[in-house]
Amino acid sequence: MLALGFALFLMRETVSILLLALLVSTIFDRPVDALERYGVPRILGTILIYIFTFVLLAFLFYTVIPIAIIEFNNLLKNLSGILEGSGFTISGGLSFFNTDIKYFTETLLSGGVPLIEILGSLVGGVTFILAVIVLSFYLTVSRDGVSKFLVAIFPEAMEKKILSLYTRTKTRIGKWFQAQIILSLVVGTFAFVGLSLLGVKYALVLGLIAGVLELIPIVGPIFAGALAVSIGMTSSLTLGVYALILFLGIQQLENNVLVPLVMRRHTGVHPVMILISILGGAQIAGVVGVLLAVPTAVFLQEMAEEWMSVKSKKSGGKLAV
Repeated sequence: MLALGFALFLMRETVSILLLALLVSTIFDRPVDALERYGVPRILGTILIYIFTFVLLAFLFYTVIPIAIIEFNNLLKNLSGILEGSGFTISGGLSFFNTDIKYFTETLLSGGVPLIEILGSLVGGVTFILAVIVLSFYLTVSRDGVSKFLVAIFPEAMEKKILSLYTRTKTRIGKWFQAQIILSLVVGTFAFVGLSLLGVKYALVLGLIAGVLELIPIVGPIFAGALAVSIGMTSSLTLGVYALILFLGIQQLENNVLVPLVMRRHTGVHPVMILISILGGAQIAGVVGVLLAVPTAVFLQEMAEEWMSVKSKKSGGKLAV
């Protein structure tokens, strides 16, 4: 077991590629299966879904994201002024763009090894992303590609349990992902439109932050609301109060309408467990860890429920699941 753990540690980048590819394939399986039911060949359906995803990302990168970056930079400068006025100083952290651009320029001008290191890191990152895309594509094109992969790497005696565990995990992840995307889009849109109508500065980036932080249970919405209220108060106390009322209204809409409506087929994973998984994943593996946090939480819960079920059967049903 120790040797296996050490081997996985040495191959952590390969394992990360594999896990991310499995996650992407699991998410894309649902729309590809839907297209296949309408008579679209699986390989064509997979290509269409990937093209749609790339076009959507390209559209965001060329339209929304440049504006958001400018607003975000201005937002950081605004926050720097607020906190410095309160006796705090975070100018070092907020001068990220200026400092890094200057360092990057000096590094390039110096030539030699630093440039090679930068190019190496860039190539490594691109290779990582391409590997995930290619592997996930092949897993999606093949009907039950992930299931076939799992059957190939696990002993025959474990096949039935592994496939059952994967199917349940896949279903939960798919439902969670679908529900969270809807919640993030609705909350982010309402925040952006509401803040724009109120005249709060940086409405676009605040709306994006609200949508993204919706993925983080409990803490995310609170932080997004507090940030918007703080920015509103830089203009006037009244605007800050209006921003607070807006986010309280969005929370009421989410808790009383969206969550019961959208989360009827929720993963069943407790929000606190998801939060802990995201924090732990970020600490262990950075961005990759965050991306794998929820699937890992779902998988661990499925394993725990499987273990509890087995224990319950062995004890004659005395152990509650």
